This record gives sequence, structure tokens and C-alpha cells, in this order.
Amino acid sequence: MVNISNIIETHKQEDTKCRQRKLSCVDKIEDHLKIKVDITDKPSNVLNKSDHKDQHHIEKMTNTNDFIGEFLGPIGKWQIRTILLIYLCKIPSSWFMSCIIFTAVTPQEGEIFCRPPMENMSHYINDWIKVAHPVKGKRTDSELIIDFCNVYEDAMKNPEVITEEFNATNKYEKFENISRTRRLVPCAFFEHRPAYTSIITQFDLYCSREVLVAVTQFFHLFGVLCGGIITTNMMKYIEPRQCMLIGMITQIICGNLTGWVNIFELHMFFRCLSAVCCGLMYTAGGLIFTDITDGKYKVIAICMFEQFWSIGIMLLPAVASYWSSFSYLYMAISFPTVILICLYPWIPNSPRWLLKHGRIEETKQVLLEAARINGKTDFSISSLEKQLQIQAAEYSKPVKEPSYWEMWRGQIRNLLAVHLAWSMYIIIYYGFLLNIRNFGREYLEENTIVCGVCEITGTFIGLWLIMTTHRKWLYAGIFNFIASFISLGAHLIPSDVSLFQRMILLMITSMVSKIAISTTLSILMTCTTEIVSPDKRRLCGYTSTIWTRIWLLSAPFVGATSIFGQIVPQTFLSVLNLVGSIATTFIQTPRTIENKPSKEFYPKEIPIPDIWLSSFKQFEK
Repeated sequence: MVNISNIIETHKQEDTKCRQRKLSCVDKIEDHLKIKVDITDKPSNVLNKSDHKDQHHIEKMTNTNDFIGEFLGPIGKWQIRTILLIYLCKIPSSWFMSCIIFTAVTPQEGEIFCRPPMENMSHYINDWIKVAHPVKGKRTDSELIIDFCNVYEDAMKNPEVITEEFNATNKYEKFENISRTRRLVPCAFFEHRPAYTSIITQFDLYCSREVLVAVTQFFHLFGVLCGGIITTNMMKYIEPRQCMLIGMITQIICGNLTGWVNIFELHMFFRCLSAVCCGLMYTAGGLIFTDITDGKYKVIAICMFEQFWSIGIMLLPAVASYWSSFSYLYMAISFPTVILICLYPWIPNSPRWLLKHGRIEETKQVLLEAARINGKTDFSISSLEKQLQIQAAEYSKPVKEPSYWEMWRGQIRNLLAVHLAWSMYIIIYYGFLLNIRNFGREYLEENTIVCGVCEITGTFIGLWLIMTTHRKWLYAGIFNFIASFISLGAHLIPSDVSLFQRMILLMITSMVSKIAISTTLSILMTCTTEIVSPDKRRLCGYTSTIWTRIWLLSAPFVGATSIFGQIVPQTFLSVLNLVGSIATTFIQTPRTIENKPSKEFYPKEIPIPDIWLSSFKQFEK
């Protein structure tokens, strides 16, 4: 017998489900209409707190036709292998940038002195150094600091008489009191007996010519600036992978020539060319690994790119310790690039670059290789070719590139703050690294390794802030604000401490700032382009990089201010850090990695009608 009540109950349940489906469809239509209204009514580059979700909706809509990204996935074994191989390019690049720490070591006493006017004074040479040069101060009770840039005029005219007088008294203190009234003249010709042949001894970069050490570093940084511009324009016609190979080969040639030329002008010229070659390698490599990753893995890959720069800095002292000449050191940092050339066959090309230039077959081969290594099998070759043709047709459509001034529209405050922060922090970053030359030659290797460790620590802190909070800029600014005052604490170091204790205290005060600066730089490198809408991000990244490298040209000259005092460069860098920290706190961008809250309001075991959760859905939106 048919149970009528059961049939009626069944119809009621089906009717309820139908109404629920209609309501959910209406909700979805309203959501889409809201998104469209927001997109048309609001500028896409306005990133107020209430517009963060709209921005992510826009990004999702712009990437809906990205077949290559969907095919490769966010990360896989193929991408990880490619990223690690490209990361290796940062190591020789950091060597060429930081080698000035070891190729221009300050000569120690006894390694340099003013050449005596007579040649037969070799047996009096130690006495000549004490007699001819004035004393600047005392390191210890038994060790004096001698000024090798100046010499007493009477010692140059009558060296033997003055030396014999000195030997006769046999009391340096008495002779020093007499010499205070003597006339000083600058030394014209130097004699050196260095334990390490540096560019200072090779090209006589002493005293008034000491600023030329900073000039050599300036030409390297100028090459870094030119390298980025040249690579960006080359990649309009030459594939990124070939740009990397050109950079590897030319870097080996130019690096060796930098160490072996015996003319100072040629040395600076080849330093500049070596930097251009390094720029070819890591600029083209950066384009490749950002094209084959997506989501949070792209963020991690960009942020961790600087870790291998710091690893290179940590390895540099080990490389430099084996050689007694700067010429051999340049060979030592140039030839390891041969290893990268051997690994070059495993570095793929950018599939998007190939597809944008109509090279569909090569793009297909790159994707098939990626699918083979990643274990992807849910596709057919015919559908792959068809999708690539569709994607190539979309890439071939003319796209109006936004102008530079359009990028600033609606984001003047953010972009001003980020440009100011970039200009400050890039000077401070390299300024603190090069400033360790002023802390003494005895522990130069150890101090360089400590710098690398601090940079790695700061980068990990920056990545943690990027991944966990939307207040990353505020926290980074506060961190640098505190660190700058710790760095200024170098003025409180007592004058009566030993040289070793002074070096330790100077390193502690400066390395706290080094960690804070590395934290902020990792955020700047990863999140600067979040300020603008997706269609302006490539332009924003390019222009901010050029702006940064222009300001980087001034970094070597900060260390040259040590002629006014040992802690003058650190003081100047700390003041810049204060300005940069204030600018950083004014930057506002959306959270880099959006949290995806669970949509389960009740356990799955309890069937709850959607209409009961309508208020929860509105709250979630």
C-alpha cells in the first residue's frame, strides 16, 4: 500500500532543494554583478583596505586564460630544479660585487712607506720610517700609528744626518718632541713591500688617490645599472636562456682581464663590463623562474633569490684566502662560471617568452619536458597544441602598455614612499657591507662571513613577514627604526678599549642594522609591485629597479668618509636608516598571501540548508 504521507514529504524536500538552488544562483549572480560594478566604478590601482578583495578578483580574472600557468602548476620538481640552477648565478655576481673587500685591503704598517731619496739606505730603512714620517697616535703603549702620507722636509733633504741623529739619541720620545716643529711635505713616491698585492699597491692608490678605490666600485655598480637595462632590451629579441649563456661566457673573459690589465683605467673598464655580464645572467634568469612559478611559490622564489647572494658573500673569504694577489683572486671568481655553462643544458627557456614570439613548437617541447619531470599525465598532445595556438593568438593581439605617469595615478603616496625607501636602503645595504673594511684587516674574513649570516637571517625574517601579515611594512619600519639607534650606539664605545673589543662592538652595532635592512630589502624586492594593478606591475618593477641602481652608485663613497673618523660612515648610514624606516611605515599594500578561511561553519556530518547560513555567507564576503 502506497504511503501518501511519505510521497508528500518527499515532494516537499525536493521543492525545498529547488528553492535553495535558486537562492544560491541568485547569490552568485549578485556577487558577479557586485564585482563588475566595483571594477567599473573604482580605479584598479586604488588599493585601500576595503578594495583588497576586488584587487584579487581582478588578478584572478586576468589570469583565467593563462594556459601555461594551469599546465605547469604553481610548483613541481622541474621548477625547483630550474630555480636552484638559476640561483647559482647569484654566487659569482656577489663575488664580483664584494671582492673589493679583499682586492683593496688597507696596507699594514711596514708594507708601505715614503721612498727615501738615497738608494743606499736599505740597512737604515726601519729607522728611516720612524724618522721621516710623523706619528698620528698610539695603538698600544709600544705600537705607534704612523702617517705615511706625509714626510718631514729635513728628512728628505738630509736623510743620513737625521737617521744618525736618531740612532745617537736612541730615544724616540725625545726625538718626537724635537720633530714637532719640523715642516711636513706630502710624500711624492711610495715604496711598498706588501704581503698581499692589492689594487692599492698595484696602482698606488694611497693618500689623496685613495678615493679611486671607491671609483672602481662605482664603475662596477654602473655596470650593474647598464646590465639591467641592456638585458631588458635584449630580451625583446633574444630569448632569456641565450642571454644567460652570453653573460656566462663574457663574464669569464672580462673577469680574467679585470685582474690582469696593468693600467688603472682598463681595470675600471673591465670591472664595468664584468658587472654588465653578471646582470645578463641574473636578470634573464629571474625572468625564467618567475614565469614558471605561481602563487606563494613565486613569492618564495623571488624572496629567496637573494639568499644565494649572501651565500656567495660567505664563500668569498674562503676563495680569497688562497691567493696572494688580486689578479689571482679575479681568476678564482671568474672560472667557477664554467660550472654554470656545464649545467646550462638543464636550464629551460621561458615558455611564455617563446609563445609570445610565436614559437609554439619550442613552447610545446618545454612543457612536455616539464610534464615528464613533474609526472603530469592528464593531458593529450593534440589538446596541448590547440591550447598553445589559442594562447599564442591571444598574445599576438596588440596590448596598450600603460605609461609611466599612469602608474602614479592614485598611488602617489605609496610610490613616493617606496621610492624613498628603495633609495635609502640600497645605499645602506651595500654601505654596511663595504664598511667592514674600516674595522681592521686582521679579522676581515670573519667579519665578511658574519655579514653573510646576518643577510640570510634578515631575508628569512622578511619572508616570514610577507607570508604571515599584511602589516609587513609597518613591522619592517619599526625594526629598522630601533636598529638605527643601536647602530648610533657606536658613539658610546669607550676610547680605552682594546682594538679587538672595539671591532667586536662595532660589528654588533652595525650587524643589527644589517639584519633589519636585509629584512626590508627582501620585502621591497618581493612586494613593491603589489602597489599597482597587475597590468602596471612589469613597468613598476622595471622603473623601481632602475631608480634603485642609480642611487646605488653613491654607496661606495659612503665608506670613503672614514678619513674623517672610523665611525663616520656608520653614523651617516644610521641616519639614512632612520629616514628609510619612516618612509617604510607609510607604504600600504594588500596581504601578499591571502588566508583562505575554512568555509565549514558546521561539521560535514550535520546537513545544514544553505538558507540557514545566509548571514554567515554575507559576513564571509
